[in-house]
Amino acid sequence: MNLQFTALYTTPHHSLIVVAKKTGTQLAYLVIGLAACVLAGHAFDIEYLYRPVAGGPATHPFTAILFLSLSFSLILQFRKKVVSISLQVAVALAMLSLLLLNMAFPVQSSDTFFSSPHLAEIFQLHPSNRLSGNTFLVISCLLMAIWARKARHSTICQALALMALCISTMALTGYAYQIPAFYQDMSLFTVTLSFFLAASVLGITANRGTVRAVLSPHLGGQIARVQFIVGGMFFFGTGYLVIRSVASTQVSSLFGSYVIAVCWFLFVVLMIGASVHEQTDRTRRKLEKKLRAVALYDELTQLLNRRGFKQVIDQQLAHQRRVGGGVGLMLVDIDHFKQVNDRYGHDVGDKVIRHIAWNLRRLVRDTDSVCRYGGEEFAILLPHTDPEGVIIAANTLQHAIEALSIPIFEEESLSVTVSIGCANVVNGLIEKALKRADEALYESKRAGRNCVSGRFEAPQSVYSLPKQAQRSRRFFRSAKQQN
Repeated sequence: MNLQFTALYTTPHHSLIVVAKKTGTQLAYLVIGLAACVLAGHAFDIEYLYRPVAGGPATHPFTAILFLSLSFSLILQFRKKVVSISLQVAVALAMLSLLLLNMAFPVQSSDTFFSSPHLAEIFQLHPSNRLSGNTFLVISCLLMAIWARKARHSTICQALALMALCISTMALTGYAYQIPAFYQDMSLFTVTLSFFLAASVLGITANRGTVRAVLSPHLGGQIARVQFIVGGMFFFGTGYLVIRSVASTQVSSLFGSYVIAVCWFLFVVLMIGASVHEQTDRTRRKLEKKLRAVALYDELTQLLNRRGFKQVIDQQLAHQRRVGGGVGLMLVDIDHFKQVNDRYGHDVGDKVIRHIAWNLRRLVRDTDSVCRYGGEEFAILLPHTDPEGVIIAANTLQHAIEALSIPIFEEESLSVTVSIGCANVVNGLIEKALKRADEALYESKRAGRNCVSGRFEAPQSVYSLPKQAQRSRRFFRSAKQQN
C-alpha cells in the first residue's frame, strides 16, 4: 500500500493527548519537588514550607515521603520496574500498617474514619500536624491507580485517580470557600500534592479510556471540553458568591456540599457521554476509512486505483509548484499477459498481477506512488526526478522483473517481462505527460517488448513562447517598471 498516500488520511494528530501525557510526567516531577520542599521545611524548621496557612493544618513528613515514593514509582514504572515495584510495596506496607493500627484502636462514636484521632496521632509532631484520614484515602486510591495502570486497566486506573482528584477538589473548595469541614486536617500543601499527583496519573494515561475521549480532537471531545469549562466555572463561581453572602456557617457547608456534588455529577455525566460518543464516532471513522480504501485503492493489488492516483498527482504537482524540481512518470505493462490468462487461467493471472504489483512497490522509493492503472498496466509517479533519473529507474524495474520467478503451482514457476514508457510532467500538465508516456509505451511494444522508451519535453520558458506572447510580457514588464 502506498505509504505516502495513506499518510494523507490518517487520524488527525492528537495534540491535546500528547500535551496531556507530557504534562502528566512533568506534574509527577513537580510533586517530587514539592514533597522535597516539605521534608526540607521539617528538617530545617522552616514552618511555611509545610504549614502554608498560619495556624492551619501542616503536611506530615510521613505524608511527604509517601507522595515522594508514589511519584518516583509512577515515573519509573516502565523504566526501572524493580525500583518502581519496591516503592509501591513499601507504600502499600506503610498504608496497611496504618490501617491495622487504626483497627486495633477503635475510634470513638463521635469520630469518623476520615478524622480518626488514632491515624492523626501516629508520628504526631503538633496538634495541627496530622496524617489525616482523607490523606490516607487519597494515597490508597493513587497507589491502586498505579497498580491498575501497570495491569493495563485504564478505566479502573482513571476511576481511582478521579476519586483521589474528587477528594482533593473538595479540599481545595474548602480552602476557597473557607469551610474547614471540607479539608479537615489536610494542609494546603497536602491538597496540592494530592491534586497534582492525581492529575499526573490521568495525564500519563491520557491516550486510553475516558480521558482520551474527553481530549479527543473530534466533535465529541470538543463538546465535552467546552461543557467542562463552562459548567465548572458557572457552578463554582455561583457557589462562591452565594456562600460569601450567607452568614451561617452551617448553611455555607451545606451549600458548598451541594456545589461540589453538582459539579462532580456534571463532570461524570459529561465524561461518560464523551466516552460513549467517542466510541460511536470511532466506529464511524473506521467505516469511513474502509470506504475510502474501497474508493481509492485497488482490491486485488492494494495499490492506488486511478481515483487515488489522481489525488496523489494533485498533491505532488502542488508541491512541485512550491519548491520546484522535476516529476517523472512511468507506464508499465506486462508483456503477453493475455497468453498467461488463456494458458493458466485467471487465478494465475491475478497471482501474477499481485506479484508484479508487490515488486513494483518494493523496488521504487517510499516517496514514489504506484497505481494499478488498468488490467495489467501500472503507473508510477516519481517526484523530484529528472528525465535521466526516470530512465535509470525504469531500466532497474525492467531488469528486476525480468529476473523474477513467480511460483504459480507447487513445482512450476513463471517468468514475465514488462514494457515501460517514460515521460516527465511539464508545467503541471499531467494529461499531456500521460499521453507521452502512453506513446512511449507503444514504442517499447513495437520495439519487441521487454524494453524502456521515453518521451520527454523540456520545461517551457519565455524564450520558447510565441512572439506575440513575448511582446505582451515585455509590454507589461516595461509598464510595471515605469509605475
